Amino acid sequence: MVSGVTGGGNYSKESTNVFHEILVQLRKEMEQKEKVPDYFVHSAGTGGTISSVGRYVKRYNLRTRILLADSQYSLFYDYAISNKYEFALENVPTLRILPLVYRFTNESGTKIWKPPGIAGTGYGNNVDPVIYGETTSLTRSIVDEAMKMPDIASVAAMYVLKRRGIGGGASTALNFLASLQKAWHGRKVRGRLTIVTIIGDPGEYYKARYFNSTWIDEKFVDEGGMEALRCWRK
Repeated sequence: MVSGVTGGGNYSKESTNVFHEILVQLRKEMEQKEKVPDYFVHSAGTGGTISSVGRYVKRYNLRTRILLADSQYSLFYDYAISNKYEFALENVPTLRILPLVYRFTNESGTKIWKPPGIAGTGYGNNVDPVIYGETTSLTRSIVDEAMKMPDIASVAAMYVLKRRGIGGGASTALNFLASLQKAWHGRKVRGRLTIVTIIGDPGEYYKARYFNSTWIDEKFVDEGGMEALRCWRK
């Protein structure tokens, strides 16, 4: 359909899809030249939002690419890209480089999950494997690209957003960080990109955790705690 190629479906019932609302907002922005974004960046909790957006983009043949932002120890990246995840064997002292063992989605990710993770995102501490329709709503076929971000870097991004007056939470910061990474690398190939993401959770939910320096030093001790966070924040 012509309307799909140029900017999505202009139908009242489509307003139930968040990407339709994004396109409507872009059309109204007079200073915004690109009315269809190059990328939609979003993390996956249950996988419903990013899958819904991806289906909309595919239905109307839009040029927008769907980028899955995933947390450090989550299985979603490997599930979306290759339907497998990998982890290093433990307790092999004679090997300087740990071999990788590949597992398909018939095992859980508890062996590689490392708390605290990024709240509201990722899949790993669950005792069940990643199975579409049972343990996740994430549709693999709608994901064009996926990107893993270090957890401590995502937390640092929360502080950056807060400093700029954006009260985003953990999943919002992960979306923001992946968007920055894509913008940085993409500009070398395609120039300026139009990237859309969502403020998915408010930062006020995390005052006692991610915005608590004592908690950061305790939970991210292996990553360097607040000292590492300040380094990433720069």
